[in-house]
Amino acid sequence: MRKYVYGINTVNEILKNSTRKIYRIIVENTSGSKLMPIIKQANRRKISVQFAPKRLMDKLTKEANHQNIIVEIDDIKYYSLDEAVSYDKGKKDAVWLCLDSITDPQNFGSIIRTAVCMGISVILFSENRSVSVTPSVEKIASGAVEKIKFVKVVNINQALIYLKQNNFWVYGADIEGKDVRKVDFNLPAVLVMGSEGEGIHQKTKEHCDELIKIPQVKDFDSLNVSIASAICMYEIRRRF
Repeated sequence: MRKYVYGINTVNEILKNSTRKIYRIIVENTSGSKLMPIIKQANRRKISVQFAPKRLMDKLTKEANHQNIIVEIDDIKYYSLDEAVSYDKGKKDAVWLCLDSITDPQNFGSIIRTAVCMGISVILFSENRSVSVTPSVEKIASGAVEKIKFVKVVNINQALIYLKQNNFWVYGADIEGKDVRKVDFNLPAVLVMGSEGEGIHQKTKEHCDELIKIPQVKDFDSLNVSIASAICMYEIRRRF
């Protein structure tokens, strides 16, 4: 399925790194010279570059901040759980991220960027209770979606059971968990992060080998899920 992805950094990274089929680049008529490096790169790759009025670009992106450039491209590949496990088979330092009901595109895009920086190889999420990798998520992630694998599953709990059968350790972030600084992590690992409103679902907690928490001051709201994810991912990665 084709989709329209937008934003200068995102389109630039797609041209550099994507294995997806690119159909065309669309640029606003009045863009000026700041987009010339991207246009030249597209020309070198023999990718069609078309100029369009702002009203058409606004329509294609549903009034998003497209920064005067759009790429028409195939959707990302979603891997099956079996495929993703096969890719990481034998990697003793593999770390996956499992997102339980993250519905905000801003949070998802930010989490993807951090996950790539922290060397996370796979992001796993529910196809029914989570936002997918939409164009807005791709823009926020600034091209990071090209450097990580995504797995959509019907049932997160069944996926975690399967991963444990394949020697993964499962760590879930929860306010009642153990101080993350005092946890002895084992790899390969899956870090489970829940939504800001509900956190990890109770049944999902039961499939975690250990619950972890980020210590913070009392009488204050919890951390944003993208920030909490970043802290937990860093804490795992700094040990190995």
